[in-house]
Amino acid sequence: MQKRVQTEEQSAELRYRGIIEKRNELNDQAREFAESRNMLNKERRETIDDIKELRDERDGLNKQMRRHKKSRDSYQNKAKNLIEKKKGKRKGIHKDLDRDIEALRADAKMLAVKQETTPLTLVEEKELLETLKKQYVEINRLEEVLGEQDSILADVKDVDEKITMLFKMADEEHQKVVEVNKQAKEVHDRITLMSKSISHLISESNKNHENYVKLKERADAFHQKANEMREKLMAMRNIKRDEIRESRQLIKEQNKSVKSALTDKKKLDKAADDALQQLMKKGKVEIR
Repeated sequence: MQKRVQTEEQSAELRYRGIIEKRNELNDQAREFAESRNMLNKERRETIDDIKELRDERDGLNKQMRRHKKSRDSYQNKAKNLIEKKKGKRKGIHKDLDRDIEALRADAKMLAVKQETTPLTLVEEKELLETLKKQYVEINRLEEVLGEQDSILADVKDVDEKITMLFKMADEEHQKVVEVNKQAKEVHDRITLMSKSISHLISESNKNHENYVKLKERADAFHQKANEMREKLMAMRNIKRDEIRESRQLIKEQNKSVKSALTDKKKLDKAADDALQQLMKKGKVEIR
């Protein structure tokens, strides 16, 4: 079977359709990259919003940690001040004062017994009584000092309890500092990881955008070729349409001449020859 030969118009039509298909294919590929880019950008924006929330949470934890540190340091400073105060109160404290008083009392008792049982001269008795008087005076003084010391020691004991309580409260605040700091660090680590993922998302989004731009430029180039080919096809079709219209008009005129010359054979023959010549000049004419 003889292969059908394509006309120039048919070849142009096939090329036009091929260009359109290629343009559409490139636009589809570009659209896929654009959708992927948009999804990555959406994920990046959502990640940024999440990071903002985490930063607020971290900042809140850091503020809370600073408050606990301030309380801890305050309790520790108060305890240290009380320790210094206790040291000041303990200065001059005679630990064996009660035994010294008992010793003086024992001596005074012995002197009193001696004064009652031992024969003494007036001078000796006077001296003994003076010594005994001084001892009682000293005993009274030391008893007053002992009373003051007892009061001071009671205060010191109260201070010791306060110091213990303050250090306990400082330890509790420090434990809170450690716990909150751990939470803040965990949140910060999450922020760091998410920040790295944002860099990756930006990189991938840029790659997709670059591919989109390249494919879109190629698609636009094929679109331009398609427009040029379409104009060429339209021109070829217009030329063919004009040729067909002209041929039909020529045939119509020839038919009219032939009809008017049917009574005249010579005219008829001449008209047929003229028509044949015109058809040969114009090429093949299809009559529908």
